[in-house]
Amino acid sequence: MIEFKNISKSFSSKDILNNISFKIKTGESVAIIGQSGEGKSVLLKHFNGLMMPDSGQVIIDKKIINELSFSDLQLVRKNMSMVFQFGALFDSLSIKDNILISLDNNTSLDTDEKEKRVIESLDLVNLSHIDHLYLNDLSGGMKKRVGISRAISIRPTYILYDEPTTGLDPINTGKIIKLMQSIKNSKKITSIIVTHEMKIVNEFVSRVIMLKNGNIIFDGSPKDLNSSKDKYIKSFILGKE
Repeated sequence: MIEFKNISKSFSSKDILNNISFKIKTGESVAIIGQSGEGKSVLLKHFNGLMMPDSGQVIIDKKIINELSFSDLQLVRKNMSMVFQFGALFDSLSIKDNILISLDNNTSLDTDEKEKRVIESLDLVNLSHIDHLYLNDLSGGMKKRVGISRAISIRPTYILYDEPTTGLDPINTGKIIKLMQSIKNSKKITSIIVTHEMKIVNEFVSRVIMLKNGNIIFDGSPKDLNSSKDKYIKSFILGKE
């Protein structure tokens, strides 16, 4: 389970997160939404300690990660993967080697087991037999799937998605959502996703947390979000003033 207790974060005297608290149960799928600049990605980076709060506690599986030593934090991170908005893949490496970097850093598998894990993770995202290719050989949608493949290769308990469908057309967006759904259902992974894409909210998650001015202004189901009478929420959903 994940718990945020009274988390605050500011940059240059600007409050980004203001005394935020919530819990995420094991197996939940949660979207974090809000307009640009509202702190969604900042909040996401607190889950794995890429950022630390100015005050409050981030608790992962009963461990307060902002109070851990670096070595203990690394142990927590081994159960958590992140799919970055722009992939964070290495152009100079093959697809296989991009996935092996994650396996090398997060597992103690031997060479043969790592090779099997690469094949398995690519199979799960419907990219069999492309491990020898490089990023320049792939479409945008395929690169997104490689990023997800790398994330699931370590068999994490938690996956953090930062705008996983950015730059994709509607058809490829739909494919990524179906892939995420399949992974969540088959692997029982807790999924936290930052997104502007309402299709993800309506088709993938069971819960939505909405940020505004550093505060949580909504925490509930997609159904309740869509039926909200709040003018700001309705404007966000409709994409107009």
